[in-house]
Amino acid sequence: MIRRMKRNGIGRLEAFSDAVLAIVMTLLVLDLLPSGAQSPAQLLDDWPTYLAYLAAFFTIGIIWLNHNEELARVVRTTPVLLVLNLGLLLGASLVPWPTALLSDALTEGDHDAQFAAMVVFAVVAAVISVPWVALDLYLARHPELLHEAPDVAWMRRHALYSAGTLVVALISVVVALFSPLAALVLYLVVAAAFLLARLFEREAPGVAEDDLEDGA
Repeated sequence: MIRRMKRNGIGRLEAFSDAVLAIVMTLLVLDLLPSGAQSPAQLLDDWPTYLAYLAAFFTIGIIWLNHNEELARVVRTTPVLLVLNLGLLLGASLVPWPTALLSDALTEGDHDAQFAAMVVFAVVAAVISVPWVALDLYLARHPELLHEAPDVAWMRRHALYSAGTLVVALISVVVALFSPLAALVLYLVVAAAFLLARLFEREAPGVAEDDLEDGA
């Protein structure tokens, strides 16, 4: 039993997930690397690439923040939880792909290429959101996996937030029909709103106890 708990424990799940997200974040910066020497004017001409990078960086950053908050409420893992977490990481690992498409399309492509890139970005957002909604609902239906009873309400609330990402993705596709750049800015606005909301969010229950146990 002890070996099984160690093999499927929260600590290992957090470490693996953090490593994947850190690698994805690092890969994003590759699109910013110049092909050669550039003048200040040329650097400024690449501003759409910087916007695409920020949108992708904040996407991964928000995933990490939510993931950290969610696992702080989980007592132990199960095979289903691990598989759903892999689904979430699958979507996250895809983020550099639409980011590269957007960077190229916004700097060199026409409207059709820019729209296609935004559609791919929206699809990846959906690939992230669907397993996350499933993970939230799974944990809400299994309170024995959570620290406290209020955590069930948190999971249900977060499931709604995750589903809301699907709505944002759909809206972004509609906006991209007229202005792909405006659709990208929409993601940045939503990300900024979320980060501001997190500044006023209460600390997750059980975090202090976990920190004490880790330090013991």
